Amino acid sequence: METYDLALDIEEIERNFQENPLEFFKDKKLCLFKACLEKYFPGVRWGIHDLLGSLQLEVSTCKNQSCCTGTFFQRNLITRAQFAAINERNLNEINQQADILLFSCNGCYNSLLRGREFLKIPQVKKKTQEILNQLKKNVKRETYPRMYDILENPKVRFIHDLDFLYLIRNDVINSLKFDLSDFKVAVHYGCHYLNLSRDKRSVNHYLKDKSKLEELITLFGGTPVDYQERESCCGWGASQLLINPREALKITANKLSSAQNVGADFIITPCPTCLYTLSKPEYREKMDKWFNEKLDIPTIHLNELVALLRGCEEERCITLRRKTRRIEEIFEIITQQ
Repeated sequence: METYDLALDIEEIERNFQENPLEFFKDKKLCLFKACLEKYFPGVRWGIHDLLGSLQLEVSTCKNQSCCTGTFFQRNLITRAQFAAINERNLNEINQQADILLFSCNGCYNSLLRGREFLKIPQVKKKTQEILNQLKKNVKRETYPRMYDILENPKVRFIHDLDFLYLIRNDVINSLKFDLSDFKVAVHYGCHYLNLSRDKRSVNHYLKDKSKLEELITLFGGTPVDYQERESCCGWGASQLLINPREALKITANKLSSAQNVGADFIITPCPTCLYTLSKPEYREKMDKWFNEKLDIPTIHLNELVALLRGCEEERCITLRRKTRRIEEIFEIITQQ
């Protein structure tokens, strides 16, 4: 059984489609996984969906999909079998709909890979199928053969939005109306992207430098800036913001302050969970109160930034901007070029 290696082999695509990796996706059905925290940032999903449509790719939002439950598992609120069952049900539904599954969220990407990895453990696999069998009884009728059975060889493959955008970067560049000239940009990859080994096919792939965000910023005409807290956590830490809020937000404050002090105009991240932690106004207010630090540096998701650079007009992208200072400053400078 293929338990965990569901991530697209990006290097194979680069080898077989050297001139234009976008060609690999032309005859595929693409689906966008709905991350829970995207609801605070509607431009995250809109940005990638709009781009894919403009590139003439077949794309939809995943149907019958639930939360990946990564946060619940990390907080010890569900067992490994429950976690695997939830994600196996998601995988069953998405496998009926799509060939390629794209993730805007580090945590969701990690969760679906991790759920499959747990099925290598015989007792977890057995309990997982028992949970799915009970679910089938409640559903009462199958809408497709072997609905909610553990999939032996799913067809769908996974890719993170950052990896996808980097892979087709030439097509992304050709779609841009504006650039990042005069912008100095700090990057935040997020722990689940920096430290994820489940989608890597060798130790070398895991250990090599992560530099895709910096390379994209450079291609967009901006200047990536290094800062001391580049690889540190956003402060979310699963349960830590609830159990130890002051200590967790100190990590957040250190990161924001470090990027602000080197003159970065904004921070870019490929994860809405990290974006939520780094940008939430209530958190900024607490950091100001607790640590006497006025942290004004804006933050933005990669998908949102691509939408802005592609010429996202205010009328068409009102949900992207939401009249929030977080994006408005960046929007005004970019569109004045």
